Amino acid sequence: MTQVIPWAISGVMLIFAILTYARAGHKDEMKDRAEQTARLENLSESLIKANLKLDTVCSTTTETRADIKALHSSINEMDKRLSVVENDLKTAFMRIDELREEVRHGMDKG
Repeated sequence: MTQVIPWAISGVMLIFAILTYARAGHKDEMKDRAEQTARLENLSESLIKANLKLDTVCSTTTETRADIKALHSSINEMDKRLSVVENDLKTAFMRIDELREEVRHGMDKG
């Protein structure tokens, strides 16, 4: 009987140690899960912020493209107007040269 008591105490202590180890492992596992969940939530928030910024950049890019198209249209319109003015200017100079010739011929005759 004297040998049974130490073995019983050892058995109870062994069971107590196993249960303590299992409980501590479970707590560590729960803590790791909580940390991983927190990291995933932070990552999710970061991705949402990145998506919002990308949406802003995309809309800004779209606006810039629209502005560039408007500028091209305006430049093309001004180019046409400039061509008309150049042609009118050439015609005016040609007419001035014709009038000079008429004046010279008029002076030579008169």
